[in-house]
Amino acid sequence: MDDRIPGQTTFRVMGPHERGRFAPEAWGHLLSLNGSGAINGLELEHIIERALMQFEGRIALDDLRGLLEGTGLEDSSGNGDNITVH
Repeated sequence: MDDRIPGQTTFRVMGPHERGRFAPEAWGHLLSLNGSGAINGLELEHIIERALMQFEGRIALDDLRGLLEGTGLEDSSGNGDNITVH
């Protein structure tokens, strides 16, 4: 059950196990997808978990984009115009 008030924004803070794994650009991109409404909180958590399991070491923005490819969440043109929040 979602007890949030309609229009209330949540903010995802990186946990200690995630801090060393996600590059700032990749983390910012996830937050921007969530902030724009492209993904909800549950989807954000699923993507984070999947990325942590799929990649060894640091997760770069290109890694994340590859993970999201085919989901409709990424612009396949690769022009780099996506805004990220750090």
